[in-house]
Amino acid sequence: MLALLKQRNFFIFWIGELITVIGDHISIIAFPWLVLQMTGSAFMTGLVLAAQGLPRAILMLWGGAIVDRNSPRMVMIVTDIVRFGLMLALGLLIYDGSITLPIIFVGAALFGIADAFFYPATTSILPSLLKKDELQQGNAIVQMTTHTAIVLGPVIAGLLIMGEFAMPETHAGTGNADANFAADQIGLARAFLVDAATFGISIFTLLFIKTRSLRDEEGAQEKSSMIDDIKVALKYVWSIPALRLCFIGIAVLEFFFQAPIFVGLPVLMKLRFADGVLVYSIILGAYGLGALMGSGISGSIKPFQHESIPRALFLVFAWSGLTLGLMVIFPAYQIAMVLFFLAGVGDNFMWVQFTTWIQQTTPDHLMGRVMSILMFLALGLLPIANMIMGFLFELALEETLIAASAAMVIICGVTAFHKDIKQVTAGTK
Repeated sequence: MLALLKQRNFFIFWIGELITVIGDHISIIAFPWLVLQMTGSAFMTGLVLAAQGLPRAILMLWGGAIVDRNSPRMVMIVTDIVRFGLMLALGLLIYDGSITLPIIFVGAALFGIADAFFYPATTSILPSLLKKDELQQGNAIVQMTTHTAIVLGPVIAGLLIMGEFAMPETHAGTGNADANFAADQIGLARAFLVDAATFGISIFTLLFIKTRSLRDEEGAQEKSSMIDDIKVALKYVWSIPALRLCFIGIAVLEFFFQAPIFVGLPVLMKLRFADGVLVYSIILGAYGLGALMGSGISGSIKPFQHESIPRALFLVFAWSGLTLGLMVIFPAYQIAMVLFFLAGVGDNFMWVQFTTWIQQTTPDHLMGRVMSILMFLALGLLPIANMIMGFLFELALEETLIAASAAMVIICGVTAFHKDIKQVTAGTK
């Protein structure tokens, strides 16, 4: 597996990926914490995340079509330039105290637009760097890189925001939003500026890699409309029963997963601990450590049979859903770390197998669009989820988290034992 790092293109890509994903996971902590400290409102936090998610969802399928018509590498460079500028501007505005909620909403929306093109590009670039028989190992390295960043990024974010390391204390934070923001203002500015720097490094590394074109495959449609391009990819996904089922299952599952993790969980940690941002970052870091291990193991074994991947994926996801509820019931952050670590191992062991299956079986000229459909379904409902869940979290935080946990377990069970779950080729009965 590590032999791939001797390939110049892949090595340079890997360095840039590691650095930029660390930055992404700094902002994953910093962005909701900024809104919470300014407003003290879970609903407002969810609303800002919805402002980011709505344009991302609307434009995601067009993002995949743009990737297929151009180059994943070029799309990543352009979107990294946009995200660099946004993070730099927000960091400077936070530093001088002129940041406002309307500015945050605008910044979140612009970031969402960039994400709509970046996500399909970053999930499509690997087949243009590696051969098909190298994809499982490549996906494992990319997932390990991502989850090394999940370990490091949140902890770095917590330290940047807090300015020092101290073991968390069980204590509720103050309800004074102005005082809370003032206490973390410089640290939040540091976090956003460091994130901007990681995008700058990513741009630099992408300039030095070479990729092969995925557009010259038989069946590519050079002069079709954008809508027709999207329809072709949708028809392909729908023609394979197990793939169709997985995509729909992931869409519903993410509705109940993302908002609790990125809206509900930081609120819960803020209420339970004096240094809530540090506790939140440690818990996400534990998930990342488990994910790193799971990805590494998955990349070191023989690929699963394609027919067995979808069911195994959702059985493992059921544990992650259960983990959220258990974390509410058992308040000690040490227990949450163990639960999230185990969830990370399972989730990402299977995600390497699932992603490799898609990349190995999808025609190259459809890669960007198929991946954009997956990203659209995974993220498209998040604006609605963030608004609904944010409102429910303010009414009954722990009860809503437990209900979301139960919903995820049920969804995974229904999907795992659906009659189509092993039908991995078109027309299979």
